[in-house]
Amino acid sequence: VRSIKDVESELIKSPIPEDIVKEIPEMETSQDDISEGKLLSLMDDLRKQKREAEFTNERLEDREQELKRSEQKLREIQSETEGRETNLRFRETRLAEEEADLETKRVAAREGFLDERRASTKEIVGRIDALLTDAETWGAEARVRALKENAAREEIFAAQLIALNEERELLRKHEVGVRASEERARSEADFLKEKEMIAESIAQRRIDDHKKAAEVEIEELESRLAIEREKGEAKDQILRELRNKIASFGGDPESQQRRIDDLAERLRVKEDELARRPPEEEIVNLRQLARRVDEAENAAKNWQTLYDQTNSQLRRNLVSVGEQEVLRDERDALEAQKKTLQEALAQHKSDWEELQSQANSSRPFPTCSEYDDDPKLTINQRWRDIDSLAELAEEIRDRMASNAASSFYYSASDVRIFLAGLSASRLHLLQGISGTGKTSLPREFFKALAGNEAVEIVEVQAGWRDKDDLFGFYNAFQKQFAESEFTKALYRALLPANADRPMVIVLDEMNLAHPEQYFSVMLSLLENSTAGNVAIPLLASEVPNLPKQFEGSKLPLARNVWFVGTANHDETTVAFADKTYDRAHVQTLPSQYASFQPTNRGNLEPVSYDALERAFVMASKTHAREAKKTKEFLQSTVRGEFEEFGVGWGNRLERQIDRFIPVVLASGGGITEAVDHLIATKLVRKLENRFGIRPEQLEDLAEAIQIHWAKFEDSSTPAKTLSALQNEAKKLRGTFGP
Repeated sequence: VRSIKDVESELIKSPIPEDIVKEIPEMETSQDDISEGKLLSLMDDLRKQKREAEFTNERLEDREQELKRSEQKLREIQSETEGRETNLRFRETRLAEEEADLETKRVAAREGFLDERRASTKEIVGRIDALLTDAETWGAEARVRALKENAAREEIFAAQLIALNEERELLRKHEVGVRASEERARSEADFLKEKEMIAESIAQRRIDDHKKAAEVEIEELESRLAIEREKGEAKDQILRELRNKIASFGGDPESQQRRIDDLAERLRVKEDELARRPPEEEIVNLRQLARRVDEAENAAKNWQTLYDQTNSQLRRNLVSVGEQEVLRDERDALEAQKKTLQEALAQHKSDWEELQSQANSSRPFPTCSEYDDDPKLTINQRWRDIDSLAELAEEIRDRMASNAASSFYYSASDVRIFLAGLSASRLHLLQGISGTGKTSLPREFFKALAGNEAVEIVEVQAGWRDKDDLFGFYNAFQKQFAESEFTKALYRALLPANADRPMVIVLDEMNLAHPEQYFSVMLSLLENSTAGNVAIPLLASEVPNLPKQFEGSKLPLARNVWFVGTANHDETTVAFADKTYDRAHVQTLPSQYASFQPTNRGNLEPVSYDALERAFVMASKTHAREAKKTKEFLQSTVRGEFEEFGVGWGNRLERQIDRFIPVVLASGGGITEAVDHLIATKLVRKLENRFGIRPEQLEDLAEAIQIHWAKFEDSSTPAKTLSALQNEAKKLRGTFGP
């Protein structure tokens, strides 16, 4: 379903001014009725309308971007509000836990510390009582012994008594210390209690402050949310106005677009007719010659009329002999002048016929006709056979890395994927950041496969709009076709020396202009090339002296040619349409490759195209079971996951699977390597920059694919698919980066 922005862009990018529309029917007459001033005026009006459309388009895009930024900012504010609410709840929970812990410590201080002091005091008192009991026992025994023993022992008793008194004094002092310790313990307990009360009050005040700050912050966020909602309503109003503006164009946008496309096609036809007109200098010279001829004929008619009138007057009137002599002299002079003018007219007629004869005898395709005369290109060549696709992939990788001028290192997987892409489609799209070898890969691959003659690089220009920019155009006045490098490369591929050589045409920076415009003829022909031989219509009708390989006014499309487009994605490029992606083999190259030591393969002998095609067909038969297994896996599990996002596929992808999967396996790759590449480039790619998709949905999709993959292939992981989904989820979250 096309978005509003797409409809607006289509309506704005192709505006046809009413004055131009009114002029188009008049332009359907002959070119002689169109004045140069009128053509210049029409072109100026067209450029002015184009500039106005581009300005309007830029304003609409700016408004759309502003609306997206506002929506993104609103989502960020909502996410920030939720985060702060979660943080506030966490803080409240943490404060409650700290308060409970503090209460536990306070209870332990009240109960545990006093119990310990009481136990310690009780133990000390017990020791004192024991000492006193021992002292009494010792005193009684001393008195008994004092009675039984002699007086000499009294001194020992006295000494023991003195020692006992000293010990008793020590015990008394110890008891005083114990009591002082109890007093200090009581004071410390009171101080701790006061400290706990103070800490509790401080914690309560902090909790109250946090609550107040949170309430103020929530009020601010609610006010900001209300403001953003008002802005959102304003943006909705602008969007409704834009929709009304679209509706003001009248009727269904698609019907309007069809009408605009029809008018644009008619205008393009007229521009083609103008382009086929002779150069301005030749037109001026021819007009001057025609004007001189007309003047001479008019002068001759005037003199003839004057001559007839004079003769009549001579016959009617009798004049003198002198007058007759004068008239006779005038007549002779007029006859001589008439003869001179007749001779000039005859000379002009002869020159015109000679120019026409030279034009008819020239070659309309001079370079292609020269190819027909080149003996190097007219000798039939048959190149070497292929032992196996796995050995071929290794050989090509080694030859690219051992290039004498500069080594190009590519992973074995990328070489296999590129080789399998040749079997799946004749159109390749290579993507990646600048400097990753997008142009080098097809150039060096085909040089290693079939020699330097197999490669032609065409630099796409930003101003290309139709097929004439790609193929060239026919000049009806000069009766010659302005051959482009693209057309010459297509013709060389048809010649006997190259008919069995795999060849490639690289469209460097293919998306500088819209491929669906200048490459539209090729897209249609490549889609229908499987049904049989196809040809490119280069001329409106057949002309004499065409090159030998032409079929009437058409150039056959050689079966041994592939087309590779390199693509950067920045502000200077345009996006490929889905139909172009679906028809092409897509490959994204990494930022860098690891170097390795290549094997020396010796002299290069080109590979036969017929042998390469036979190897592809043999691989399709050998690994047909794996291709069928892949289609069943995609149909039974993957289709349901992607249909939730509105992504599906048809017979074209299944045909590519039948050719792509077997060649990857025959080249030494695994089933996961092949299927992972198809899902990442054919299905996940359609989820990029899709409106309304959340990061969580992409992460859930990645998890579901991992679960399904474990049933499909236990030993491997679809790294490309998972990486693409994760990167897209990061972009949606705004955290995408290296």
